[in-house]
Amino acid sequence: MKKTTLFGSLLIFMLAILFLAMPSLIKNRDMGNRQAVANATNVKKVDKKIKVGLLQFMDHPSLNEIRQGFYDQMAQRGYVDGQNLTIDFANGQGDQSNLKMLSEKMMANKDDYLVGIATPAAQALKNVANDQLPVVMSAISDPIAAGLVDSLEKPGKNVTGVSGDCPIEKQFDIIHQVMPELKTLGIIYNSSETNAFKTVQDAKKIAESMGIKVVEKTITSTNDLGQVAEQLSKEVEALFVPNDNTIASSMNTLIAVTNSHKIPVFPVADAMVKAGGVATVGITQYQFGVDTANVLADLIEGKDAREYPVVFTKETAPYINSKEAKLLGIQLPEELVKKAKDMGKEG
Repeated sequence: MKKTTLFGSLLIFMLAILFLAMPSLIKNRDMGNRQAVANATNVKKVDKKIKVGLLQFMDHPSLNEIRQGFYDQMAQRGYVDGQNLTIDFANGQGDQSNLKMLSEKMMANKDDYLVGIATPAAQALKNVANDQLPVVMSAISDPIAAGLVDSLEKPGKNVTGVSGDCPIEKQFDIIHQVMPELKTLGIIYNSSETNAFKTVQDAKKIAESMGIKVVEKTITSTNDLGQVAEQLSKEVEALFVPNDNTIASSMNTLIAVTNSHKIPVFPVADAMVKAGGVATVGITQYQFGVDTANVLADLIEGKDAREYPVVFTKETAPYINSKEAKLLGIQLPEELVKKAKDMGKEG
């Protein structure tokens, strides 16, 4: 009798744990989405629920911020996931074959619109959609070079969305403020990430004009990041990291190496500063998501993607990480500290 009672108690306990865990197991639902639903006050009436396929290249803080902004602004425009809208969210985990498979699945689901966060995701959706569905791209550095649109003013293809040039000159001004005597700068990026290439070229030109020698090294995946960073850290005084999703997803690996050599890292995004970078002037990633949502809402309300000019996100702000600077023995300029948002003080 005691064994039966013990078994029953154990079963009840396990069922209770499963019940409590269920919310975290529900596919394609996150806290940002639920918060957007909670804040929505002006849900628009539609003839039928709109289906949106949302494909994110990989999971890292910058891209997650974009997704958060997208959910929030869609709700502000009156389109709420679970009410008049169904968002089919998928994460490609940085794998091209995953992106292709997930894009094909979204087409099979007969979604009405497709949204790609980061260049590889947008390219995968565009290739699979084959001009049959509107594709909204988000956070694309060079849409023309990526083959996504024919023109920024008039895309021509059934693709439009949001782009944004990294404010390289402002970023190098920050580097100069923090390290006015800098002579050698390393640049590290994934050679297959087309979105980073233009930023790197611009950065090299500006560095050269400032009399800074650039040592450039590339990686092919996160697997060789540690080794390449180790080599580079022995040759330079500081590192610059462009808008590279591969490195952004593995900033902890990069920072572990650079910190061991007391080498500061200057990335391009606020989330990368929070992850261990020293300072930057960056485009607010959340704003990318807000602008992307506005483009999609306009298409839902009748705009034609082929005629819709690419939107440029221009909102920038300075960011510092005082905790990281202190760890590296760097005294940040007082003027910069006053103006910048300190990511090192955030939880």
